[in-house]
Amino acid sequence: MASVFSRRIGRSLQVRLYSAAARPEAKEPQLSKQGAKLTKLPNGLVVASLETYSPLSRIALVAKAGPRFENGDNLGVTHCLRIAAGLSTQNMSSFGMTRSLEQVGANFTCTSSREYMFYRVECIRDNLELATEVLRQVTTAPAFKPWELTEIQNRLKLDLAILKSQPATMVYDLLHQAAFRKTLGNSLYAPDFMVGKYSREQLLNYMKSYYSTGRVALVGVGVDHEELVECAQKFTPFASAATAADKATYGGGEIRVNTGGSLAYVAVAVEGPSTGKFGKTGRLAGKELLHAAVLQNVMGLGPSIKYSTGGATSLLTQAITKATSQPFAVSCLNANYTDNGLFGFFAIAQATEMEKVLQAAFKQFAAITKNGLDEKEVARGKYRLQADFGMYMETSSSLLQQLKARIAMQQEQSENSALDFAEQALSGEQLVSPNDLFTFIEGITTADVTNVAKKLVNGTPTMAAVGNLSHTPYLDQFRK
Repeated sequence: MASVFSRRIGRSLQVRLYSAAARPEAKEPQLSKQGAKLTKLPNGLVVASLETYSPLSRIALVAKAGPRFENGDNLGVTHCLRIAAGLSTQNMSSFGMTRSLEQVGANFTCTSSREYMFYRVECIRDNLELATEVLRQVTTAPAFKPWELTEIQNRLKLDLAILKSQPATMVYDLLHQAAFRKTLGNSLYAPDFMVGKYSREQLLNYMKSYYSTGRVALVGVGVDHEELVECAQKFTPFASAATAADKATYGGGEIRVNTGGSLAYVAVAVEGPSTGKFGKTGRLAGKELLHAAVLQNVMGLGPSIKYSTGGATSLLTQAITKATSQPFAVSCLNANYTDNGLFGFFAIAQATEMEKVLQAAFKQFAAITKNGLDEKEVARGKYRLQADFGMYMETSSSLLQQLKARIAMQQEQSENSALDFAEQALSGEQLVSPNDLFTFIEGITTADVTNVAKKLVNGTPTMAAVGNLSHTPYLDQFRK
């Protein structure tokens, strides 16, 4: 008869042998790749989404209601709306909204471009219903209580004070003002004389006019399309009331703001391509849009490596390096909107060297019209554009931006893309895939880029300058 001790040893050995036995392989669920989906609902809301199976979802309510639609009576109203995004609604207090979002670890932000307003929530995908409910309350049932509006006026003052401390941002804003005067020339910031004058009725009238049927889209990345559509059906956008928007007309001009200091900040541009219709794909309008993007990469977007000059791949940097031995920064700019655009360059330099920098940059652009571009330079520009777009599309921010108009972690694959998708969706056009873009870029020839360069260089220039302008020539002087 076996002893108690031997029986224990036997049971222990048996358990160990069982545990060491090979387990059947668990089959992981296969997640099929999905493309962007677009649905137009009876309530007038456009819904676009891209499922990435990310644990985080990024949802945005996008309205075609940027500052370009402001007029002389409500200048800066979109700046006030950005700040007022977190105020109480008709059915939810500001405190209740904040607490609900914080309890689930969600993040709510409001931003704007010159044409669009973006309300965005980032959350765990299980909280999609809460995210869309917050967006619905903020954009369809605002309250704008007078005492809350009074409290946020100091935030307007703070934003304007920060703007004045950032000359590079000022220059870009002033460049649009000089180029377009109205529409796209309207600032992203409220003018000083309007601070404290925005009323509840003014904000509501603007929202009722431009957050209306056919002008809003709900977009998401890392969400199930059917679930997003179900949530979107609860929205009731304001009845369409907006009048036809004025076309952005390019005029050209010059604005100078002398603020002193040791540096000068200057931007020079001409009328550039818009994002109108382009073949059957919709959003990529004007064939010259991508041609100008390649040219931008050829001329140079600044250094890609920290502390480098970027001179090896930038024609602008190479030209200016020959003109001055002092530190400087230069980058080609290319801003595109639905009906117009800007193309040029932005430079920062010591005040005493700015004239040399401007002359060298302008001569480099002029040289292209005479000598054309080298095929190797154009090929490099195409590769850089494809690489930049490919890396941009790796992030979910960019997909939200791509699903709006243009990380390291999988959950970060949702932030920008929704916003690009939204701009395409609000244009009533098909969603452009990355493969389509790569195909278009690959087909661009050296002659295409040279031709668009000639058209751009021969356009009427616009100039904006901020800083110490004692040695910065006027527009008509440095063009001689």
